[in-house]
This record gives sequence, C-alpha cells and structure tokens, in this order.
Amino acid sequence: MSIQKKRFKQSAVLLASGLALGLLASPSLAQVAPPPTKPAKEQPTYTPPAPKPAPTAQPQPQPQPKTSINTKRSTGGVSDLPTDVPYPKLAQLGPDGKILRLRQLPDIAALRSNPNVGPKTAEQIMPVIYSRRYRFELMVMDNLDLYWELTNGMIENMSMSNIDEMGRIAEMLKPLVGKSSLSQELINRAILSRVQGGMNEYIVREYKKMVTDEIQVLSDDGGIEGVMKFVLDDSLLEAKIAYRAMLAESMPQINAILDESGATSEEASALRALEKPLSETPDQQFVDINELDDAFRALPLEEAMNYFAALREGRKNPDLSPMIRMIDVLHDRKQVMEKGFNVDVQKRGVKQPKTKKDIEQDG
Repeated sequence: MSIQKKRFKQSAVLLASGLALGLLASPSLAQVAPPPTKPAKEQPTYTPPAPKPAPTAQPQPQPQPKTSINTKRSTGGVSDLPTDVPYPKLAQLGPDGKILRLRQLPDIAALRSNPNVGPKTAEQIMPVIYSRRYRFELMVMDNLDLYWELTNGMIENMSMSNIDEMGRIAEMLKPLVGKSSLSQELINRAILSRVQGGMNEYIVREYKKMVTDEIQVLSDDGGIEGVMKFVLDDSLLEAKIAYRAMLAESMPQINAILDESGATSEEASALRALEKPLSETPDQQFVDINELDDAFRALPLEEAMNYFAALREGRKNPDLSPMIRMIDVLHDRKQVMEKGFNVDVQKRGVKQPKTKKDIEQDG
C-alpha cells in the first residue's frame, strides 16, 4: 500500500472516531463533528518575591491563596453516581439475539430506569418535553428537504472512502440536531439535580456503548464504518420522532389537511387514499406510518411544508403536540424517596399513571 493511501485510510479512521466519540461523550452539535483540540496549558502566574523582613521583626507566616472554585454545573464522575443500584438496562435483546434499537428517545427511556427520578420530577419535566417537540417540529419543517435526503439512504449508503461526502453529511445534520440533549437541558434548567441528570446521562451512554460494541464485534472490518453510521443516524433520532409523530397525527385527517393547505398535485390526490384511524397496535402503526411516509415524500416540497403547517394550525394549541404522553417513570423495582426513606412502590400501592398510545414509543 502506498504512503498516500495509508494516510488517506488513517484520516478516515480518525474522522470516524472523532464523530463517534463526539456523540457518545457529549450531546449537541459536537456529536457530529470531531472533538476540539485541547487548549494550551495555562502558564503559572509570576509572583514577585516578598521583601525581606527587617532584622528586628519576626517572620510571619504568609496566608495561602485560596483555591478557585469552578462554579460550572457538572454531572460528576461515575463514582458519584448510584450505578450500583439495580435498574432496567436500555439495551434489550431481540428475538435474533441482537440489541433492539430504541424508537423512543433514550433520554426519556432512561428517566424510567433512573432510580433517582420519581413522579413529581416527571411532572416538572413535561413542559420541557413539549418545548423540545415544538422546536424540533419547526426544525423539521424548515429543513424538510435536508431531512428527506438524509433519511433516504444517504447515511446507510455512506462510504468511509469518501471523506468529502462524510463532511457534507455532518454539515447537513447540524440544522436538525439540538443544541443539547434532553438530559443536559434538564440539568441546565435545574429540573434534574447533578446526581439525577448524571445518572440519566450514564444510562444513555451505557446503551449507546453497548450498541457500538455489538456493531464492532459483529463486523469483519472492526466496525468503524458501522459505528459511524449509527452515530450519524442516532443524532437524527429526535428529529425523526417529531417527523413521524406529525405523520401519525395527520393520518386520520389527511383530506381535511390537504384541503386546508391547498395542495392540488397528483401526488396529493394519491395521498388522500391513505386516510385512516391510527391503529392501536404498535406494529401496525409502524407499517402504516412507513406507507404514509413514502407517499408524503412524493409531494412537492412546498406542498409538504404547507401540509405540516396546516396540521399544526388545526390543533387546539399549535405549539403543543397531542402525540406526547405523560412520562411514566415507575416500574415494579423502583423505589420512591419520601421524607428520606425508601418506600417500595408496590407496598405503597402507587398506581402507574395512565398512558396513551404514543408514536414516540412505537413509531
């Protein structure tokens, strides 16, 4: 192999590793870009020597300078977190023995597993969930052409040998990726404490690491390309959830939305035949939404954007998605902290809150 080819291969591996580490280590746009270089070490401040005391004066001990305190909020190290408390892992095996990919946002799934999060905290989290869904709906609508291109095989068909294409995909992702993960936003807003938020991030990282480890074990070439594709695709998950939830919401009212949006194309006429009630069965929901998605992508871009706009305007509150359900953080092994005591949920007779079918879980 020539020196030039070796250098090219090394560059591809380094870029892939940077992208993968960006997503697994920090949520935000850094997820889809190589981590920045470390800043230069600070040079010690020069302190002039103290003047010599007069011969008659006894030397006095000088006060030691106080160590500066970093006031930036931190999720703490793993040693600070209750990782030894049993909790349901997000990585679950499917019938084929491989880890099932979550359709729900891992940060939301982690709240249920998180031993430090109870129902009262969940109630405080809900406004943030609605706010994030509102933001991601607008992001998808404003960048619908990018979303369609990225989710139409571009990532799946990406080749490690094409560095330019990899860089272009990373740039295309940016308008569809949040500034921070849900867990980090909840920490920043002081809704989750340092321990609660740190544990949530730990549970999410654990799931993603188990997935990427599996990809590498099952791959014949070390899995770098497979990990890369998972990282890029995973960074789009919250945008995918918002997009598919809008499609599911629109399914029972396709004709009314098309009339309101003024769509007149042949593709819009074909879309009308897909109107039906949203199935109660998760598997059937998934099939129906995929069918609607295929037909929806055939619409002219402007008609598709107007379709989503009409859907949102037809809501009781345009900014609140009716597809969002109350977060259920209880399970039969979780304990709720009450006045400093661990109280078993089953013994207390606490009922789990009723939930609606939600595309965030099953679509």
